[in-house]
Amino acid sequence: MPFREKTAWITLVTILLFFAAYYGSTLSGAVPPNSWAAFHLGAICIVGFVAAQIIFYFIAASLSPGDARTPRDERERMIHARSHIVGYYVLMLGMAATLVATHLPFHGDHFLDVIIRTVNFGVFTMLLAAAAVAIAQIVMYRRGA
Repeated sequence: MPFREKTAWITLVTILLFFAAYYGSTLSGAVPPNSWAAFHLGAICIVGFVAAQIIFYFIAASLSPGDARTPRDERERMIHARSHIVGYYVLMLGMAATLVATHLPFHGDHFLDVIIRTVNFGVFTMLLAAAAVAIAQIVMYRRGA
């Protein structure tokens, strides 16, 4: 498996692990989304995500140091560009959905609830776009595109 495919897997798995914990907790009602507990859980998930990315990246680089230092060839540059195009469209559609969700009338909403809902939609959209980039890269590496 090429080093850059490994990094795509690392990104996908860490996104799923850390942010499934956050969104699972807030959507299930275990942690109210408009509380300090949700803020702290989100901060812990972000710090854990970054730390896990760094640790797993260094592990992957140490397992194949030559592959990690090799510059991207033409195929890898094409995979990088195409996968980011996929991520761009996912991000744009998600931001449009965020705009719509911000303006949907929900019974009993307060201004703070609308802001929290918008932030959660926006962060989820960014995560979805990053996951889409990683999935596209994995698929393209597997297909040999």
